[in-house]
Amino acid sequence: MSKFVLIVITVWASIWFSSALAAELRYSYSVEFELPERKIKRQMKKKYRHLLSPLTEEVTRRQSSGDTVTCSIQIARETHWLINYTSYDDQVLNRLADLKESLKEKDQSWALEQTESDGSWGACYETWMFRLHSSVDPLKELHLAGKRPKYPLKFLEPVNTPEKLNAIYDKIIVSKLEEDGVSYRRDLNYITSSLGQLLWLPEWSGILAGTDFPRAEIGRELIKIVDEKWQNPDTGYWGAWYQTGDKIVKSDDLSITFHIVAYRGGKVPNLKKIVKTTLNLREQPYPYGWQDRGTKNNHHSYDVVKLLRYGWPYLDGFQRAAVSAEVSIMLARSLRLSMDGKARFYADAYDNIGDAYYFGVSFLEEAGYFRKSRLFWARSLKFTGSEQIRQKIIRNLQELDNRDPMIAAALRKAQLRDE
Repeated sequence: MSKFVLIVITVWASIWFSSALAAELRYSYSVEFELPERKIKRQMKKKYRHLLSPLTEEVTRRQSSGDTVTCSIQIARETHWLINYTSYDDQVLNRLADLKESLKEKDQSWALEQTESDGSWGACYETWMFRLHSSVDPLKELHLAGKRPKYPLKFLEPVNTPEKLNAIYDKIIVSKLEEDGVSYRRDLNYITSSLGQLLWLPEWSGILAGTDFPRAEIGRELIKIVDEKWQNPDTGYWGAWYQTGDKIVKSDDLSITFHIVAYRGGKVPNLKKIVKTTLNLREQPYPYGWQDRGTKNNHHSYDVVKLLRYGWPYLDGFQRAAVSAEVSIMLARSLRLSMDGKARFYADAYDNIGDAYYFGVSFLEEAGYFRKSRLFWARSLKFTGSEQIRQKIIRNLQELDNRDPMIAAALRKAQLRDE
């Protein structure tokens, strides 16, 4: 079969694929914007987005120019969460003031260090889930360097027994925005992804060695909670649930599901349903599907491709052709729209440069652009120019501050090669 014929077939398959799934798509997030979270988010963004945007743009500009603005990045991220997931006006205003004040300081490298108070790497965060989440990558970096944390990891105390862990999830699985004005979607994602890395991935088992944290016990308990309390048996997905009156609406969340499946190596219940749901959510907006305002977000493309790789054995030949067409489109879009001619990733879809590079490299690596062993969707395909782009990305990363764990992780991924 000629390459031209193969391209025609895969593109046609993609078009058919979209049409054939249209009816199934109606079951899901055509109702997404009716969730209470959406109403609060629209109101808060209308009030505060114009105040936050210029500050986050300044953070990105400063980081691109070589300044270490770690504290400002942390405050900006927490402020973004407050605006998008809560109705806490006072906290938003306080954090906006903190962010403006932090930008007066050029060198914020002190915020990269572990804090003595709770042993976390979240000096400028006020919320526990952020301090937990910000500590995972620095712990990895220490482990890779053969070093141990200077201070005890007290930030893990809220989840150091099965009872405490269950209490947290009992609170956050179902959001009651009409009662407390907060959506727990971000809590679910950050807590699950952070603990999933520390407790489930064997390569990081040594991080908690020598501490009194019961890693194996809490890891088993987290799997029990995730599989028995939280997974949607109809779709296989995980996501925030919302109570509206006496009804509970279960959302299917691409990002949360990706983290659970990825950190368990695809060994999860209902994987066949998960891959079907992933295909069904193709046209839905993030976080309930693949789309994010059109084009540039390598983060979501990375999530999708990795889920499809795990689910590949459950796809028939026609579905595989359609998936191959979709991945090729995502890859072309990433190369054309997410970076400039010097292979510098644009940061406009993120709140800092480190994330832009990490997810850009992660997607290109996962899609097989850098490593043929990852090319599950087109085994015979060969890319011209991929090595040159990889080398440009490596040089760009080497010019950035590698004390940022996301930049260090992106550089490691970019340097990976097949044996």
